[in-house]
Amino acid sequence: MNTLTSPDTRFDSCASHFRTPLPPALRAESTGMSWSTFTETYAPATGPIRLGAWTASRTRHDLLECQATIASGTTIASLTATATGSIAALSDMLYRLGSGVEIISLHQYPHAGGVATFLLCERDERRSWSMGNGPGGEESALGALIAAANRLS
Repeated sequence: MNTLTSPDTRFDSCASHFRTPLPPALRAESTGMSWSTFTETYAPATGPIRLGAWTASRTRHDLLECQATIASGTTIASLTATATGSIAALSDMLYRLGSGVEIISLHQYPHAGGVATFLLCERDERRSWSMGNGPGGEESALGALIAAANRLS
């Protein structure tokens, strides 16, 4: 059984699944939550901002050119950004859509099923934690950034 997706896993013991304690502020904020409540709160599956297709390729000077299809409400946009990495590229795209957030803190934890990313983000003087989960660091970070944009929209 994957402990990251088990609906009956209590959050209080979740840090053991990541082999390291979660960030103290997130741990304090979410103490006592079930895993289901935790994921519904910090990694919402629905929201006005949705990431569709995503491709990335290296360009000169070791930059990354990313292309994405992003839905924002009822609008679907195809965007391109060149940046030092995927997080910077998606962040640029979200700002252009009017849904940008500033990343205050980033934490990634490997687990048996991949990587979990936790972001503390800010928008309009409001801060919120978010989570993304995926087979690798890039996928989980992109998911966490979309979750943050949704939580702070």
